[in-house]
Formats: sequence, structure tokens, C-alpha cells
Amino acid sequence: MIRLNLLPKKLRKRVEPGWWRLTAIIFPLVVFTIVAVMYLNVTTQIAQLEQQREQLAAEVQTLQPYIRKQRELNRRKAELEQIITVDQQIKARFIPWSDNLARFINRIPRKNGRFEVFLRSINTRLVPENNRANMAEQGLYDRKPVAVEFSLRGEARDDQALARFIQAFENSPNFGINFQQGTLNENGGYDFVATVGITASGAEMQGGGQDAR
Repeated sequence: MIRLNLLPKKLRKRVEPGWWRLTAIIFPLVVFTIVAVMYLNVTTQIAQLEQQREQLAAEVQTLQPYIRKQRELNRRKAELEQIITVDQQIKARFIPWSDNLARFINRIPRKNGRFEVFLRSINTRLVPENNRANMAEQGLYDRKPVAVEFSLRGEARDDQALARFIQAFENSPNFGINFQQGTLNENGGYDFVATVGITASGAEMQGGGQDAR
């Protein structure tokens, strides 16, 4: 039986090709497959990351005693560094007066092994660094920048002994003397007042091994 469609072309029913239907079915399946694969990949990555996090958490838990020990060591280190800093500051400010006094006494001239000068009083003083150059410019201590001062009151046997005492400190590069007063006493000796200074290069400032001559 032959069927003829006598309707105009505009009114005729169109028959779609079969591949459009196939595409309409396959496309959603492809999209679903891609989404499913991506979801599985993300899920797998999340599972791996969670597993790594659990492993790291377990490692941290295992290392907690060592971490606490390290923190304790760091705390003790900080405390020791503070103690060392304080100790260094104290040493920087410490002046071994006994050593400097010994240097001063050894500089006093002797005759036949005996001192010709008797000291009644000695006062010591550290000269601030910013004053040393000014004192030298003013002509004190034979223009030597002294770092340590000894204020003296004493008695010399005679004028020659007093002169030798003064010259002993004038002739030394590490000492200087500021003679202030000398008076003849009733015993025939000389009472005197003076200040002896030791330069920084000759003085013992922090327990070194310098030798003032």
C-alpha cells in the first residue's frame, strides 16, 4: 500500500534522524560519568588527606614528651642567657681595686728596701670615661688620661724622699700625679696631700694581666 502525503511541505510532519535521539540519551550519561569520576577522585583525595591528618596527629601525640622537653630546655636556656648577661654586666663594671692598689704601692720608691713615704689615708675613685680626656686637656696628671684615682694623705721622711715619690709617678707612662700640698711638720718630715692616677692602659679594669710600670 502506497501512502502519499499531499499536504504542503510546511504542514508536513518532520521525521527527526535517529542519531539525535542517541545523542540525547548518551550526553546525560557522559555528564553523569564525568561527575561521578570527579566525585570519586575528590572523595579519594579527602580520604587520603584525612588519613594523613590522623597519622600526623598520632605522630604529634607520640612526640609530645619530646616537645615538652624541648620547651623546657628552651626555657632553661633563656634563663641561663639572662644569668650570663647579668654576669657579664657585673664583670664589666667590676674594678679589682686590690690589684690597682698593689700596682700603686709597688710604684712607691724604697730606700734600702724600706718605704720613705708613709700613707695615712687612701681613697679610690673610678674616673668616668667622658671626663678622662677633659682632665688631660686641663693639664692634670701630666696630661695623661687616667682611669683610676688614689687620693692620698701621707708623710715623707724629708724633702728628697718626697721628691722621689713625686718623680716615681711623673716618670711612668701609666701613672700621673697631681701634687696638691706639702707642709714641713714638727718631726722634720713633710705632710703632703696628692692624687695619683693610673691610666686605662696601666690599670686593672676587668681582671686582665696588665702590668703598670
